[in-house]
Amino acid sequence: MNTHLQVGSKSYMTLFREVEKMDSYDETELKSRLKSLKYKIENLAVSKVQLTKLILKSLRSFHEANSPNQQVMGLMTEAEILKGKGLYAQAMKLLEKAKAAAIRHEMHYYVFEILNRQVFMGFHSIEKGNVGKLDTLFEEIERLKHNFQKETELIVLANSLTLLMQTKSLKHPSTIAIIEDLAKNEVLKHINDSDPFFVKLYFFFAHAQMKHALGDYITANPHYLKILQLWERNHHLRDIHNRLYKLHIANYLNSCHTLGKYESFDHWLEKFQMVQDTNFDEEAGSFKDYYHIKLLFLLNTGQFRTALELVKDVESGLEKYKSRISKSRETTLRFNVFITYFINEKYSKALDWLGTMALDNKIDARADARALARIMRVIVHYELGHTRIIDSLRTSVYRKLKKDEQLHEFERTILEHIRQLENIVGKKALKAHWEALFQKLNGIGDKFGWNKIAGLEEIACWAESKVLQRPYVELMEAKKKH
Repeated sequence: MNTHLQVGSKSYMTLFREVEKMDSYDETELKSRLKSLKYKIENLAVSKVQLTKLILKSLRSFHEANSPNQQVMGLMTEAEILKGKGLYAQAMKLLEKAKAAAIRHEMHYYVFEILNRQVFMGFHSIEKGNVGKLDTLFEEIERLKHNFQKETELIVLANSLTLLMQTKSLKHPSTIAIIEDLAKNEVLKHINDSDPFFVKLYFFFAHAQMKHALGDYITANPHYLKILQLWERNHHLRDIHNRLYKLHIANYLNSCHTLGKYESFDHWLEKFQMVQDTNFDEEAGSFKDYYHIKLLFLLNTGQFRTALELVKDVESGLEKYKSRISKSRETTLRFNVFITYFINEKYSKALDWLGTMALDNKIDARADARALARIMRVIVHYELGHTRIIDSLRTSVYRKLKKDEQLHEFERTILEHIRQLENIVGKKALKAHWEALFQKLNGIGDKFGWNKIAGLEEIACWAESKVLQRPYVELMEAKKKH
């Protein structure tokens, strides 16, 4: 903070110096320190207000030098002062400068305001022959209105698709009908080279989300990549929209996860890490995206032991950023940590993490994870030898999944297998029983698609490890390598 501008014995500067010495703020300790300096405690409230204003003023000065947004606002303020003095020509020059910066950074809301101010001042100079300049300003407003309308329509469309993906069942006919109706929007028909950056960005994003929502992951992936290529060609915009840029990297990498496409994965994950966060919210967003992506990458490429090394970071991050992480993403992160422990055959730890998962039905986006988590709880208790509770737990899970309409062939097969295990006698019969489960799960995978059923691959391999009597983690590693 630029404190050298504040001279003398101002009480708020004394307050600042004492607060700065503290590792963490403690009101009682602060008052004790101030009393020892013969500070009038009755002035503390006033000094706090003064100090807050001074800090905010210094921060505004700092951000104005580093933020195009603040620079444009500063130029507009200066132009307004000049206009108030009747210095229209000088004010107009500043507005032109502000407009150029706003156009370069596609800050349409400022461009509209600047144009309106220029028109106002233009009318004050009609007698000086500025009619042509006014016509030019009207043409700029019309062009901006067209681009802004197109951009707004695409943003609304893309966000509507995102909301559907987060809150609705994408397999339900009514959801598919909504998506297909949105796809008919004229604004999705074509894009021009001359269109502004954000028009192109949300055009590709809307197409990517639409294809992803309809299960056409192969077509969606190139659209996500086009968004990143667009950012790479516009560094000046990327640098002031770093959170949005990182979100789009995350979208692309998640799309790559779905396809098992890892050729350029490290390249984009490194780019994600290189972008610096500027506040707590951005840190929280980066945490949830990075560890979600990184854990999935390690699990999908068979690096299960390496995945264990991330658990501590995930655990501390979930605590630190808990107020900024949605229940849906938290559930996903916790479930991926659970899977990490499960594959590494650390069943007690796996059960602990299952116990921390929110399985509330209100978390619609993770209905498949909730169903799988309940199935996995039965499996983990079986592995831990908790025979006394297995039957009641299995029955409870069966009823819950049936009530939630999540009891499909996959879930029925596993729960029925667990039920029958109680009556199996002898190693030969037990091995045959596990072989039967493995064959049934393979049939389900061939029938519905292995990547369409959460947990199918992991549980099928678990059954196979029982048949082959091989360590589960070794078998999973071998499968991922091939």
